[in-house]
Amino acid sequence: MDRLWWHISAAVRERESLDEVRREVHDEIGNGGKRFSERQRELTDWQQRDFVPTLTGIAGGCGGIAALRWFGVMAKSSRWMIVLPALPFYIVPYQFMFHAREAEYLVSMMREDKSSKFAKRLRSTFEASCKGRDSAVLEEIEAGSEIE
Repeated sequence: MDRLWWHISAAVRERESLDEVRREVHDEIGNGGKRFSERQRELTDWQQRDFVPTLTGIAGGCGGIAALRWFGVMAKSSRWMIVLPALPFYIVPYQFMFHAREAEYLVSMMREDKSSKFAKRLRSTFEASCKGRDSAVLEEIEAGSEIE
């Protein structure tokens, strides 16, 4: 759970720098991913198949509908109208989980800077975007700890 909060806070605090790294990764994916290492290809495949944000959103949306029904919200209106106030119960958990998982993916892509030229490029892009600010992401990469 600590890792999840770390990724969420990194996604918020390091948003601009991670956006730059994301652009680099998306450009490379658009070019066929030829510069990716084997590990980076696996990470990209994992990211593209990741259903955790969707399932989190569905659980939040269904839970929101059940809670709103339980409290009698919109009880006198049509049954399908309960979907309208339930949308935030889907969107907010989905967005939190999506950005946390994406931060995990991008940090993992930058982690291999010793063995991959593309990872070095991603890290230098991130460092240039940070411009001397203290960065929890750079500390994490330098510490070399594995993301669980």
